[in-house]
Amino acid sequence: MFDLEPPRDDGLLTPDVKPWSADKHYFLRRFIDGFTTAMRDKWPALHYIDLFAGAGIENVEGLGLDWGSPLIAAQAPHRFTRLHLCELDKDKFAALQIRSTGFPQPQMPQLLHGDANKKVAEIVRTLSHGTLSLAFLDPYGLHLHYQALQQIASRKADLIIFFPDHLDALRNWEAYYADDPESNLDLFLGTGEWRMRKAQTPPDRWIDVLREIYEQQLRKLGYTEFEYERIRRSDQRPLYRLIFCSRDKAGGKIWRGISQRSPDGQGQFQW
Repeated sequence: MFDLEPPRDDGLLTPDVKPWSADKHYFLRRFIDGFTTAMRDKWPALHYIDLFAGAGIENVEGLGLDWGSPLIAAQAPHRFTRLHLCELDKDKFAALQIRSTGFPQPQMPQLLHGDANKKVAEIVRTLSHGTLSLAFLDPYGLHLHYQALQQIASRKADLIIFFPDHLDALRNWEAYYADDPESNLDLFLGTGEWRMRKAQTPPDRWIDVLREIYEQQLRKLGYTEFEYERIRRSDQRPLYRLIFCSRDKAGGKIWRGISQRSPDGQGQFQW
């Protein structure tokens, strides 16, 4: 994994985030390293897609300043051919615009301000069918629409998806249960099947039902390799999962390799 010096305070907007954000970025950094190292000689171009890019630098509670996902990707030892970064919040986007200029890339990054679920089409149009992308899809809740995944999946792309099962889906399930096909959960999963499954399933298995339905939906897009990483609070209460998915066994092999060691340095057994 490539090491990065912590960022310095540049006076621009720096959002406050919880400590588990650092755990999420630990796995992203390790995967970017493995992905770009293994794939750089096998594809004519490697692209990085970040639909919820943020401001580029974060203030992690108890840890201080740290790099956000787009500037982690911008500093990969083996550079991506092009970065595609989208952010809805205008102040975060303005900070990201300025900060991204400090990291020269092989091609000018594509920076988009707006709703990721609408802007994703502009990103996909720039990707040829002969290239490979890594998409880091990290909203704050159930704000990534399945329809956006369908568009990304029209190209060759590995995905790392923020899956807020405990943070949003279970916490707000009753609100989403109303007969509203436009609820955040319906748009996220791309199906209303969860209502029927929820009614038939004991509460202690609802979390598994969500994962099963989402994986089923991803398989419809051609994904066959799945790996999961549970992110927890410091008291070990579960928060969300990172879902990695690929159409190629090589992608799954890279993820299993990088996930053998947790952010606290402990080795993890693979069963």
